[in-house]
Amino acid sequence: MPFSLASLPAKPKDRFEVYRIFNGMSEEGKSGLDSAKTRVPLVKTFLLEHVSERGTQRVKPLGEIWRRHASILAPIDESFHSVTDFAEDPDTRKQQQVVTGYIEQYSPRFFAYYTVESSQDAKRRVRNWIGSSPDLDATWFSSPLLKHLWDKDIIHRGDHRFGKLVFRHESVFEMPEDAADTPGEEQEDGADDGGPEPERRKFRSEMGDSVGRLRRSLDGLRQSYPPLHALYSVRIPSMAGKGGHDLFQDGQITNRSDSFEDHRNHARYLWRLYDGVLSETEECAWGDPAAKDKPVGWNGVPLIIRFDEALSQTTFDNWVKKAFQKRNVFKLWGEPLRLGPTKIHVYGADRHLWQPINLEMTEKQLVAILPRGTCGNTFHRLVANIQRYISPKIDAWIGSRSFESFLDDRHTNDFRDET
Repeated sequence: MPFSLASLPAKPKDRFEVYRIFNGMSEEGKSGLDSAKTRVPLVKTFLLEHVSERGTQRVKPLGEIWRRHASILAPIDESFHSVTDFAEDPDTRKQQQVVTGYIEQYSPRFFAYYTVESSQDAKRRVRNWIGSSPDLDATWFSSPLLKHLWDKDIIHRGDHRFGKLVFRHESVFEMPEDAADTPGEEQEDGADDGGPEPERRKFRSEMGDSVGRLRRSLDGLRQSYPPLHALYSVRIPSMAGKGGHDLFQDGQITNRSDSFEDHRNHARYLWRLYDGVLSETEECAWGDPAAKDKPVGWNGVPLIIRFDEALSQTTFDNWVKKAFQKRNVFKLWGEPLRLGPTKIHVYGADRHLWQPINLEMTEKQLVAILPRGTCGNTFHRLVANIQRYISPKIDAWIGSRSFESFLDDRHTNDFRDET
């Protein structure tokens, strides 16, 4: 029988009532996974980002941010809210207003949305929130950050634990102009409606095995096939028991353990990790006067993303055309100024907080100049989506520092329970 969101409490006594319900669903969900008979949907968390208190933008209260959305927030306590919105009733197939999930405010900058909607419906809801509001963005766990998490944490949780790595790269801009897609809404993996299949570089691979076997295999495979640098998802083994937590590039975390408390602890752990990386990114970007490869006359610290292979003329032209449409994964706005066949300048803005951004795009690299005070999330969103849609293997710098160098300063192998 399909699960109805109407069974979630609209007015729980406190947040712990919600925890108990999600704990029960986690236990039943893990039991279903083990027996290959999923009876209830899995609990999912989406980590969302607002704005740094150290930046130039005003930090808004949660209620003010959500005022522009159709969703209704109702406080359960000072940092925990229910979210009421329209969703399809599984029996009648009609839209009804129900509690779709709950939002916990981890800090003025970061929120977690807990839900048991299907991944497709939950992703669509969260994307609508982000797409219609400059105040919200996803948390972007780019491939270098996911690889860092694998190297510094996951492989230390035991060679015998089950691990999973997912790699995704799709060169959506390689097709002729009238056939190229705009990255955004995705079909469910494995969906095939019998229609035409675009002939372009497309790679999706899952590696599921013991952590020890994956660790011994990965580095050699990455050297021989560049798309294996485009890491999209990792499974983090639970510290409390069997199962784990699937972390995706856009900040979605799916609970495959039997405990919601363990899931929430991991969500808070990943929030603290991402917050630390973001703070270090901003300190590097705002404080480093270096201007290696910076276009003459541009003020600010550059993010430089260099591609492993030069783009073709068709790919470059499609990228320039699609990257600034109203809804695009790069979340950019601007009018490209062509300076050559494969050289573009853009004096534009990031749709997240409408911050100014200057870009130089060529067939070999992207240079983004962001002024002091710009949200560091912009850097990570660009790196994540360049690797997924443009070039799976890249080298990246912020100012004079490599992108990986400040990740190395983050200690991720000391996971401890969060409360």
